[in-house]
Amino acid sequence: METRKTFSSLLIYYIVVCIFIAVRMLSYFSVFSFLGSAGNYIVNGFMQVGVLFLFSIITYKLMNKQTFRATFEDFNYRKTSYKVIFIAIGLGVVIYFLNVFVSSFFYAILDGLGYESPYASSSAGGSVWSLILSLIFTAILPAICEETLNRGMLLNGTRGLGMKKCILLNGLLFGLLHLNIEQFFYATLIGFFLGFVVYVTESIYPCMIIHFMNNGIGVVLSFLTSNGYISGGIFTQLNNLTSANPVLGILVMSVVFVVLVFLLGVLTRMLLRASVEANFHAKQKALQDLFTKFAYFEEVDKIQNENSIDESAEAKEAMLDMDKIKGFLEEHPDAVVIRTKKTKMNSLSKAILIFTITMSALVTIFSFIWGVI
Repeated sequence: METRKTFSSLLIYYIVVCIFIAVRMLSYFSVFSFLGSAGNYIVNGFMQVGVLFLFSIITYKLMNKQTFRATFEDFNYRKTSYKVIFIAIGLGVVIYFLNVFVSSFFYAILDGLGYESPYASSSAGGSVWSLILSLIFTAILPAICEETLNRGMLLNGTRGLGMKKCILLNGLLFGLLHLNIEQFFYATLIGFFLGFVVYVTESIYPCMIIHFMNNGIGVVLSFLTSNGYISGGIFTQLNNLTSANPVLGILVMSVVFVVLVFLLGVLTRMLLRASVEANFHAKQKALQDLFTKFAYFEEVDKIQNENSIDESAEAKEAMLDMDKIKGFLEEHPDAVVIRTKKTKMNSLSKAILIFTITMSALVTIFSFIWGVI
């Protein structure tokens, strides 16, 4: 079963990457220009909802011959505590500002190598309606759909490799999925952290919140800057300070960076504690429910053995309930115990993984070459 799920996850991911590359090429040749001004939104919506979300869920369900409920459980759609949610919001804010530092650092390296971005910078300026659209297509949909594919299907499919390999592979593929050198570096680092968050919380929801906060803050700040509500924000002021007084500017930016890293560490430790507490209570409740079910089975068996109400309506109803419960436990073997057993990929799964990494890496490298020439 685990080998089949690993194979299906990697195959679906490979197909998604192929679709992404095809759409990127079609967009380059302006094939979607007939869609007009709404073309970007239509293509983006199709890729996010149609490919990343629906295609991955439905195909995975069919390949593994299971219910949608079991599929969502495989994709780490599990409840978590409100405390974990609030900590995830704080982590999303901190990660956004750290992301600005990291992306600026790597872009400075690319700029020093002669790279010029061929991608037009997007802005959320204009009406409130444009802000809402940008939040939907830049923050909400990616947070749900990209996390479903990456921290849901892919992470579950490669879980058997062990925590470290699984997180490293997940972050690398997440960075490569963006198919451009500008986003590769910071997306990979964020992918590492989000993979760790799933392992800690055993839920995809904190990752969705962190992803949304990271993208959404950028959209809102871009909107406010474009409409003159703020004048570039703190990072513009720090850049101006660095230009006017390099020593003082670097010192201030270093202090800000250290503070952000410290906050990230504090919030991560809080997330660990809150997750342990939430998972303990959840597993305790699941075990209690399980013991109750077993006691129920024993009672029904006792009634049957004593032949006290063999053909009564109560006995038939009890047997029907027992069959439902047993069927649920057989269909959801991981309802209480989280899988930790390591498994090895078969040759076909390894080949698909290598093809996926190679294709997406070549496109990412070409995006750098294209930006240089």
